Amino acid sequence: MLRPLQNIKLIIVSLCLLATDISSAQTKYRPSDLFPAQPLLPPGNSYRTATGEPGPAYWQNKADYVINVALDDKTNVITGTATITYTNNSPKALSALWLQLEQNVFKKDSRGIQSKLFLYQDPEKTTPDGGYQVEGVQLAGNKAGNIKYHIYDTRMQLELAQPLLSGQAISFSIRYRYNFPVNYKNADFLVNRTDILPTKNGNIYAVAQWYPRMCVLDDVEGWNTLPYLGNGEFYLEYGNFRVNITVPSGLIVESSGDLLNPEEVLTSAALKRWQAAKQSDVPVQIRTAKEVTDPSSRPAKATCTWKFKLDNARDFAWTASRSFIWEAESFKLADGKRVMGSSVYPVESEKQGSWKRSSEYIKFTLQHFSENWFPYPYNKAVNVASNLDGMEYPGMVFCSAKDTGNMYFAVVNHELGHTWFPMVVGSNERKYAWMDEGFNMFIDKMATKAFNKGEFIGYVEIDSPLDSLFAEKLLPIVTRPDALPGNQVYPLQYQKVAYSLALLRNQILGPERFDRAFRKYIRDWAYKHPTPWDFFRSMDSSAGEDLTWFWKSMFLENYRLDQKIVKVESSAGSQPIITVENMDKAAMPLVVEINYADGSKEHREFPVEIWEYSSVYTFTGDKKAAVAKVTIDPDKIYPDVDRSNNGYEVKR
Repeated sequence: MLRPLQNIKLIIVSLCLLATDISSAQTKYRPSDLFPAQPLLPPGNSYRTATGEPGPAYWQNKADYVINVALDDKTNVITGTATITYTNNSPKALSALWLQLEQNVFKKDSRGIQSKLFLYQDPEKTTPDGGYQVEGVQLAGNKAGNIKYHIYDTRMQLELAQPLLSGQAISFSIRYRYNFPVNYKNADFLVNRTDILPTKNGNIYAVAQWYPRMCVLDDVEGWNTLPYLGNGEFYLEYGNFRVNITVPSGLIVESSGDLLNPEEVLTSAALKRWQAAKQSDVPVQIRTAKEVTDPSSRPAKATCTWKFKLDNARDFAWTASRSFIWEAESFKLADGKRVMGSSVYPVESEKQGSWKRSSEYIKFTLQHFSENWFPYPYNKAVNVASNLDGMEYPGMVFCSAKDTGNMYFAVVNHELGHTWFPMVVGSNERKYAWMDEGFNMFIDKMATKAFNKGEFIGYVEIDSPLDSLFAEKLLPIVTRPDALPGNQVYPLQYQKVAYSLALLRNQILGPERFDRAFRKYIRDWAYKHPTPWDFFRSMDSSAGEDLTWFWKSMFLENYRLDQKIVKVESSAGSQPIITVENMDKAAMPLVVEINYADGSKEHREFPVEIWEYSSVYTFTGDKKAAVAKVTIDPDKIYPDVDRSNNGYEVKR
């Protein structure tokens, strides 16, 4: 039995607790959601460690390609034979292989068109049926015989007569052709990723997704065979490429790879300029604007076969046109490696002026990213004026021929930035577009600040209003691209990711600690296949922080931040007592500025752990003085969705 005084104390305590419960009744915040007793991330294993690194048993398969292809620029038909050598490094035997046939999205009955993720630009126009016409699949080398295959929309399965054992390789050839896609567009976001740009001196062909490509077999999901619908991009194995491209001799060809036979495809004058450009620190015009219409600027024969090689890459793209001005220079990176930067564009782009700065932008971008994150891996980089708004491939990017000024720099910087994500760090774009688009936008914005004393500094700001990045209707960042409404793709998987990483770097970890952790992630997963969980674990381990609360709020869920000043107790002779409540599901560190009546200020910062057990936090100011005003996050650093409750003025 309790004594009366104890009963009074118990009633007072109970009333205090009830008052706290009442003040918190409207909050959505639950500490256990962000600070769980059990780990949020799946446990590590021998393939992928709990510290976010490839494990001792990590494996991935390899795909090498020898491709002979021809372009008929009168009919816009591509014909080719791809010989693929596939090495099974997995621990199991394979009875079948899977390949991607992304061109099949242009078939009239494709899932992409039926789901309206791909549309016709002009529905009234007669459009030739697209997609691959596969003419046969055969074993290569000494082993003759056809391979039975099945095509399901944008995927092809090969039935193997004998299982491909662990450690073994198989070589096979695929003969194919397709009509170059025209009159298509992505319904919600981007134009088609391969296209033709008509110019007054000839078509510019942006040739991509132009050969059957191996699907990725990994330890996480087995065969990755998601269909290509339009929004989601690509997930590819690494390997070596040998590519021979035959075109009418009037066309200039550039590609992802190193040109092996310049003397066979260039005139003597162009060859000398090309060789000079490989050593020149200033741009060299390999083909001038005047020469575009001069037949003598090209070899006097019917066709040319351009031969290229590219090693340890996940893809290969190329371009061809009669209309190209061709400019190139070379420059050194921080590690001493010399890289050749090429730009090919029509006279229409030259007259706009911005394309004359292409060499400058290529040089800056590759030097900046190489110095800050990871060395540029290729011997060349090509910037192509095209009908695409912007698309990236190893050693080659397609930018819009119409872009000028700020936008042109932004697109070149962004597309070349994709060298690091996903060309070096080979994440699964089809499922996790944010791991390349968002990461890339994050480093792009840092590069923009550094370019030419901030010439394009205005581009650094997030384009969308901050509250739109945390609107209630938004899906989580980890949502698959094909499952996103079109108006959410850019703000969510580009901008919100870039904003979140900048917040983590600048406010939570600090630049030095973040940069060291981010570099380690890139280095550990270079030419490998990380998942989101590998990234989260890598950053946690390298930074020495459990960032579960951050990953869940910003990436795994669409949690919103709303910090509110609930009460300020203040008098002239005592320290103020300030109570803040977390009203929504996200948590962030707390920053408070106290303005005293005597004109002085006090700045207080509290770690995120104050929210680990409660939605309410109370603290005492340092000064014994009356308070005039209290403000949460006065510099608007954190993404608070309701600023109206961030301020509290004491009425006198």
